[in-house]
Amino acid sequence: MTGGTVPENGVEGPRAIRAEQLLNTPLMIAAALTLPSVALTETHVGGTLEVIAHILNWGTYLVFALELVVMLILVPDRKKYLKHHPVELIVVFLTPPVLPASLQALRAIRLLRLLRLLKLTQLSGRAFSDRGLGYAALMTLVIAVAGGSVFRAFEKGHQHITEWDSVYWAVATMTTLGSQWEPSTVGSQITAIIVLLVGVSFIALLTGAIAHRFLGFSSRSGTEDESRQ
Repeated sequence: MTGGTVPENGVEGPRAIRAEQLLNTPLMIAAALTLPSVALTETHVGGTLEVIAHILNWGTYLVFALELVVMLILVPDRKKYLKHHPVELIVVFLTPPVLPASLQALRAIRLLRLLRLLKLTQLSGRAFSDRGLGYAALMTLVIAVAGGSVFRAFEKGHQHITEWDSVYWAVATMTTLGSQWEPSTVGSQITAIIVLLVGVSFIALLTGAIAHRFLGFSSRSGTEDESRQ
């Protein structure tokens, strides 16, 4: 949904490819800052933290908007690019910081910016490498802690959830065990979906890495046995 690194994703031409590489790190940072931004905004903390929340909200939005504008200028086929990058389009046009609180459902779509973090494992070159697994584990930990806080913020007026309860909810959701707390707002439902997808993806990645290493070890052992014969 966010283009990825597969061929024919609409990013074509040396200038567009270079721009995508340069914007990748700022976009990762913006995506990571989405969770604290949403948490601070939805809890209405007031004071300095409220100002920080607005700055984070505008800052992360402008980074995504800048990427979309730059890529649409540089890519030769804009229709093809948009076809392979629908999330970027949705985030830019449906989650501007000027949306009023009454449009709570659309405000919750800001959490879709987190999907950019799914590219963290690609920074390692190989998803099953130690570095790739390290990035994936770090991302999962961040999503578990911050996602639980966001869930707690959205459910503040409906359920009494402590900070520890929110982390437990996130871990239970990631592992599909379930918990006593159920999402009752659109924002918390979207949060639950993202937390679940990240958790299931990490478990699948970890399982694949174990199988990959086991098969690699078996293959090397078989090759050594053949060479001895």
